Amino acid sequence: MDKKDDKKICDKEFLTIKEFSEFVGISVHMLRHYDKKGVFLPSKRGVDFNNKYRYYSPTQITSVKMVRVLADIRVPLKTIRELAQDRTPEKLLKLLKKYTDIMDDEIHLLQDAYSVIKTYVNMLYEGVSATESDIIVSEMPEKKILLGGLNDYNDTVGFVREFTRFCSASHEPKLNKSYPIGGFWESMSAYLDEPSQPARFFSLDPAGYEQKESGQYLIGYTRGYYGQVNDLPKRMVDYANKNGIEFTGPVYNTYLFDEISIGDPEHYLLQVAASVKETRRIPSLRMRSLY
Repeated sequence: MDKKDDKKICDKEFLTIKEFSEFVGISVHMLRHYDKKGVFLPSKRGVDFNNKYRYYSPTQITSVKMVRVLADIRVPLKTIRELAQDRTPEKLLKLLKKYTDIMDDEIHLLQDAYSVIKTYVNMLYEGVSATESDIIVSEMPEKKILLGGLNDYNDTVGFVREFTRFCSASHEPKLNKSYPIGGFWESMSAYLDEPSQPARFFSLDPAGYEQKESGQYLIGYTRGYYGQVNDLPKRMVDYANKNGIEFTGPVYNTYLFDEISIGDPEHYLLQVAASVKETRRIPSLRMRSLY
């Protein structure tokens, strides 16, 4: 509808259903449906053709838009009709407060789901772009994580038991098990001592209070089932020694591909990232998005 049509509409006391439909952006079919259900009635009806024609006032735009909003948030048409027939500010306030609370809960759930899905999208992108045989140095951004307590391995307690304990333990904030979980070591030497047994587990839940520091990381990949590191630790150490790189801090491992994306456990994709600094300058690589 152009500006000339808008002016014509504004100059009219009543609009046909087609004109009103174009004016408010709601289909003729939907306006007829609202009329039939008693939730939004025409301002005036034609009398010559057995009430066939409906006429609306331009001032009804606010009312019909509210009906549309309420219908869009799944308020039953019966409820809207009852409110339309007996309107009071108190009744409208009660209805809107009820659905505001419902939407608050739904928005929170959607935000959580979006965050989890976005985390996995970034991990999958990282995995599909990885060159598994290469070891690289890359900048990684700061990232919030939820870090668990120290694991306690012995002859009878292994990886699975400590992983289960991390998932079931009390955390502050509460652990959201939908996020990926990885392994953490305080240093490269600790990782080399027990590369299949993380000193701690961590979750990529951004609600966590701890953080994975930004900086340079030596990054490598390998395939295999959980805890299977193959020759990756040796390859990372050899690369560091050859290129003048010093390990300076924590080591993190995460599975970019796991049972969610791959059916064969032998093809899960593990990423190990170790904090480093260069003692001899090597070409810098792109910033890793890393989840």
